[in-house]
Amino acid sequence: MRRGVGMRGAVVALAMTAAMTGCGSTGGGEDRSPGGSATPSRATLTPLPTTAPATVADRCLVDAPGAVERLTGSDGSSVTGATYGSGPTAVVLLHQTGAGGFCGWVPYARWLGARGVLAVAVDDCLHGAPRCTPQVAGDTRAQVALAVDRARARGATKVAVVGASMGGARALGVGQAAGADAVVDLSGPERWEGVPDAVEAARATSVPLLVVSSDGDTGIDGDLLDEAVAASPATVADRWRLTGDRHGWDVVTDGIGNDATVSPDGGTLLRWLRTALAG
Repeated sequence: MRRGVGMRGAVVALAMTAAMTGCGSTGGGEDRSPGGSATPSRATLTPLPTTAPATVADRCLVDAPGAVERLTGSDGSSVTGATYGSGPTAVVLLHQTGAGGFCGWVPYARWLGARGVLAVAVDDCLHGAPRCTPQVAGDTRAQVALAVDRARARGATKVAVVGASMGGARALGVGQAAGADAVVDLSGPERWEGVPDAVEAARATSVPLLVVSSDGDTGIDGDLLDEAVAASPATVADRWRLTGDRHGWDVVTDGIGNDATVSPDGGTLLRWLRTALAG
């Protein structure tokens, strides 16, 4: 079944196959509630523990190449992440809740990297091995900017911020303010602590915007997200309402861990990103 929502800008309706549940399916379960893990608690500059995993394979327990990198800001605050690929187009990937942090993005990040995109999957100040000052720990925009700045330092001239669930709400809430040239919200709740609500955030978003949710995804108010996209002043403001109940990064990947593959919708998202960032 195909279902679309008509509004300004290109509107895409995707037919979803049997839904895969399990938010945070890589690296622990996800709490979709606005309280979630959005409130910083580890907010001091401390040395990186010597036992912190140095490779993506050890950190995420998958057969994946790459090192766990440190993304450091001007005040010394830093978060951890992984980078794949290179080129002038970059995608910063913000994670869902769950102990795995950026790990759930690794399959899609590797896939993007193999297709000429610089993909930066990043932790926040509560996941991985952060060294965040209290100021940065309480500032979602500053945390996202660490990854956007890393992408630009690696040569990217266009950067999209794509978030899953909690990360989707954050992408919509602060993506443009953090320096993004396009924003994608995959299943972000309409309200999340530390960022403006969806309608307010969309009103402040003038860069290309895409908001995606599944109609069977409990806890997501699809109609309110329709309203948010309609409120955006962006020339490109798109809304995908999907059948099924896929949530967050499960929209773009099938399976978990070593069995994860990129779904057809993951390819559709890349095409949207290329078009949006080329404008």
